[in-house]
Amino acid sequence: MCARHIYGNLRRVYPGKELPKDLFWAVAKSFNVGEYEIALKQLKNFDVRVYEAVLLKNPHNFSRAFFSSTPVCEDVSNNFSESYNNTLNTAREMPLVEMLETVRRQAMIRMDMRKTKAFRWKGKYSEKVANTIKAEKKHLFECRVIPSGNGIYEVGENNHPHTVDMGAKTCVCRRWSMTGIPCRHALRVILKKKLDPLDYVSHWYLTSTWRKQYNDPICPVNGINFWRSSGEATIQPPPRDVPQQTKQQKKRIKGKNESPQKKKKGKGVEAPTKKRVKLTIEGKTTHCGRCGVGGHNSRKCPNHGCPVYRPRKQPSGLSQDEGPSQASQNSNLG
Repeated sequence: MCARHIYGNLRRVYPGKELPKDLFWAVAKSFNVGEYEIALKQLKNFDVRVYEAVLLKNPHNFSRAFFSSTPVCEDVSNNFSESYNNTLNTAREMPLVEMLETVRRQAMIRMDMRKTKAFRWKGKYSEKVANTIKAEKKHLFECRVIPSGNGIYEVGENNHPHTVDMGAKTCVCRRWSMTGIPCRHALRVILKKKLDPLDYVSHWYLTSTWRKQYNDPICPVNGINFWRSSGEATIQPPPRDVPQQTKQQKKRIKGKNESPQKKKKGKGVEAPTKKRVKLTIEGKTTHCGRCGVGGHNSRKCPNHGCPVYRPRKQPSGLSQDEGPSQASQNSNLG
């Protein structure tokens, strides 16, 4: 029943029809039944199909004219929940426990920031009150006040009288009781009597009430090393059904020295490939590149500080496994 989503759905139902925003939002933001019926009539004159589509959504659930004044809230959209969901987009992709921990930490950071902002505000009421009163004062020149007695006044705006009860803090337009902030008709009476408009604002907008919202923050959670053992059995995750592979899905595992075979493009016959021979060091003695002694390499050389061994160039026909002593013996024998 969010007015913003209902308007978006109407745009999708009638894509080729230009639906002016002011006509739809006039229905949603009407504070009383009189304004609601006038806005609904204008919407019907624009397009009967759109008018009938709006009635199917039951305007009593998204129009201010039918809202209760007890919550002192005039919102017709769920923007606050949309902002909340947008903040949780990153956490939603995480596992369950990590997701909940991320949400908890995000709430802790946000509450701390809001608390700091609330304590920096020095006004008696929140900033919204000052902005609303400033906007309503622009229409005071259109209002005329006639006292009736017992704190009741008749305030005319463009030849349309409105009954204002200063004792009950109500006006027939329902703006005052709906928002908790004096409307233009009540402001006209307040300023005529030289009173302070802030004395007639709902206590929900007090800065002190704003700060009380953050008196009880979310407490930190210690790490798992500080948790006490309950002695209960550890809950294990449910078993997963592993799908068994069929005969068509099973593939033969190739050997260690078996090379992969590629298929020819456009044909199903495998192309023959040459078998690769893997070179090994079996049967050879490893010599250290530092000291020249066999049996280890330079990284595991135990002879630290010795000069680096530089083998001489061997004559042609001499194998690598023959050392210098064996070469001299061969020369003597020759």
